Amino acid sequence: MNRLTKENLTEYADYLLKTALYKAGNIHDAEDLAQDTLLAALVYLDSGKTVENPKGWLSSVLDHRFYDSIRRKYRKPTVSMDVVAELAEEMRLYENAEKTEEAENIRRCIAMLGRNYRDVIVRHYLHGESVRDIAKTLGIPENTVKSRLYTGRSHIRKELEMEKYAKQSYQPETLWIGCTGQTGINDEPYSLVQNDKIKMNLLILAYEKPLTIPELAGAIGIPAAYVEPIVDGLVKGELMVRTGDKVYTDFIIYTEKDRLEYLDRQLKIAEENYRKIWEIVEKGLDELRRQDFYQEQRTSARHKLENHFVIRTVQTSVNNVRSEVYGGDEPFSEYRRRPNGGKWYAIGNLYPDGYENAKSRHLPYGINGEWGSGIEDFLDTRYLTLTEYDTVLCHAHALYNIRGGKESAIKMLYSLYCGNGDAFSAADKSCIDNIGKFIESGFLSRDSSGRLICEVPVISAEERERHYGLTKKYSSQISEKFHDSFISLMDKPLTIPNHVKSYLKWQRYTLCCEYLPMAVVLAAKKEGLYNNTEAAVYMSYEK
Repeated sequence: MNRLTKENLTEYADYLLKTALYKAGNIHDAEDLAQDTLLAALVYLDSGKTVENPKGWLSSVLDHRFYDSIRRKYRKPTVSMDVVAELAEEMRLYENAEKTEEAENIRRCIAMLGRNYRDVIVRHYLHGESVRDIAKTLGIPENTVKSRLYTGRSHIRKELEMEKYAKQSYQPETLWIGCTGQTGINDEPYSLVQNDKIKMNLLILAYEKPLTIPELAGAIGIPAAYVEPIVDGLVKGELMVRTGDKVYTDFIIYTEKDRLEYLDRQLKIAEENYRKIWEIVEKGLDELRRQDFYQEQRTSARHKLENHFVIRTVQTSVNNVRSEVYGGDEPFSEYRRRPNGGKWYAIGNLYPDGYENAKSRHLPYGINGEWGSGIEDFLDTRYLTLTEYDTVLCHAHALYNIRGGKESAIKMLYSLYCGNGDAFSAADKSCIDNIGKFIESGFLSRDSSGRLICEVPVISAEERERHYGLTKKYSSQISEKFHDSFISLMDKPLTIPNHVKSYLKWQRYTLCCEYLPMAVVLAAKKEGLYNNTEAAVYMSYEK
């Protein structure tokens, strides 16, 4: 088991430095942040406690240290009391601003101002620059400077009179970014947010209505000077849109409340219809089992192909009816072209603070995929693809978190399938080091002599089309027979804010029927109609 110890702690130093550099933006602060994290880890381990997931735990500690450093910079007094007193007197905010608490409040309010107002306030009141000099430096009329000083003072008065922190400042939520389409060169939109809690919660705050930078800064409890570059990056990456002095989040966000509201109706439809749906599924499985490409597979590989057929057939049958409601899916050619070569639409899933997947009622019914990844010109193939679903029956996606991800897995699996030891040996070392995980998930096995065996079904591109033809044939039969039951779920699509424009039509209907396919499969499994728990996966090749 991979466990963090005092002996192997330094092995993660490079990883922490890279992570810290991404957050801090300069090597000096990054080195301090990484060292601070290592020291905190050493103290923790000295107390006798254990860490089972080193990278995840260290990343969390580093995140906390980074956000603490931001808040320390924010709270650090940088203005002399005399200057603060002068500022307060001219603003007529307090009769005596030399008290530490009042001075601190004024600094806090200045920090929450937007760039335009903050710049002139700091220059005039804290640096003593004249209106004329400020106008000359910034290249704006003197009246504009006076107007911004007046507006800035007004904002400060309001800030001093009320506390605007939202729960995101003390109870941050989690927003996982997904997408449909083609990701960008740097894996956008995922890389635009990653595990950054500040970015997540700024996107959450600006979803229901457009907000100004000061409003976002006040709500999240971080000075506007730190919020501005983060928002600029989200706008540049097209997860946010700027309109005037406000910004808003421009993609659909699904909440836990949304997910649970749609769940019970789908479970009811599944319970009423799964037996008759399964009669059609069984006919499809019988036809699949007669195919030569199926019979050529090993037993475990056959089961994986069956599971792929089952999930794709039932899911497609539901999606056929869903597409009928909104007029069909937009073709990929019409997807919005994004910066950095991407063509995608983001999807957000919001989870409250302290959210635990194990307690979520909808979790067993989720289907992630159908996902496919490919590589070109490997061994005897022109193109090689690994395609799978991740479900409660078999969670396969975790296998690709190793360095190299799916590409390494594809090369390793196909090398073993072909019996090419040289190509296998050349596969990514981290992939080979995790052989045990692939065996545990049923992707690999060992024969009596210890030789590794590929247990993933491998079919040609022509055989893949025959396989998909079967799923289309039987999903159409299910769609036709249960049309009225399925379409009854689509009467209340998700309501989204009017300003949100970057979404596809089907995204409003996803939650209406997302859990129905797996609910049908699990109901059949519960009754003993289907007991297959292999991964729903296959590989296909073009020679």
